[in-house]
Amino acid sequence: MAATADAVRELLRQMSPNVRRAWNHRTVDMKLKPRIIFDYELLYLEKGELYLRIENRLHTLVPGDLLLLKPGIEHEFLGSSGECWMPHIHFDVMDDASFEAVPVNFKTRAECSEAEARLIRPNHLGDVLGMPDVIRIGGHGEVHRLLMKLIHAYDRRDETFIVLQKSLVLHILHLLLKGLEAQHKAHLSLHEKTLEQAVTYIVDHYNRTISLEELSRQACLSVFHFSRLFKEKYGLSPHQFQIRQRIEKSKSFMIYGRRSLTSIAEEVGYGSVYAFSKAFKQAEGVSPRQYIRAYLGE
Repeated sequence: MAATADAVRELLRQMSPNVRRAWNHRTVDMKLKPRIIFDYELLYLEKGELYLRIENRLHTLVPGDLLLLKPGIEHEFLGSSGECWMPHIHFDVMDDASFEAVPVNFKTRAECSEAEARLIRPNHLGDVLGMPDVIRIGGHGEVHRLLMKLIHAYDRRDETFIVLQKSLVLHILHLLLKGLEAQHKAHLSLHEKTLEQAVTYIVDHYNRTISLEELSRQACLSVFHFSRLFKEKYGLSPHQFQIRQRIEKSKSFMIYGRRSLTSIAEEVGYGSVYAFSKAFKQAEGVSPRQYIRAYLGE
């Protein structure tokens, strides 16, 4: 069953990766007996061909392919063709106190002790984000560049590595998710620039009401088509997106400007304090005054 949008957002908010191992592995004979791993392994095939089994599915990897091995899933490297260049990392998605104690495993599940089986991480990337075992996306070269940067930093681990490795893995995961999204929603990529221009226009003109007709006319699309594409891309209708921009701007004015609510209402495009307060409470669940008091700790 597909994860809910709320579950996806919650996972994305909580992700705090830790890299267990990073290695630019090169070999002319890549074989590995059946095993499971306790964490994730992300491998980029830079050169050569790889043949492997993941559970009961056979795969052939060619240069540019990415392999995401998931916790507790049996796999086996059956062989390779030519010299294989395979920069890869072992990592956890969530921060965990037991991180340092988890080994890179080479046993099957049946061979693992009960204590070892308890080390298997939840499969968040597969079960929640729906990421496949073999990933083929455009722009994979940037993923390779970040992996090599991560491997370079791993070999030279200093006190700041903990910050750098989290940022690099999150960047890589973001690229993978956006690449997979582009495949599943190829029709959106045709209008990527147009939709981005519409969002920029809304952000720059947050203090006035922008009609759907105006936005769709600028995009050279019908109102229906533009509205449908916009909501599919951003999860909100253009009108809802405008309201969110206004509310976020008003929060900044309340917190940092200490301006009157009347002034703020006018600044973000509302004709009265009443209309602004009503919209704010619908969006945030509290009135503007309650929000200010909560922020100030009063």
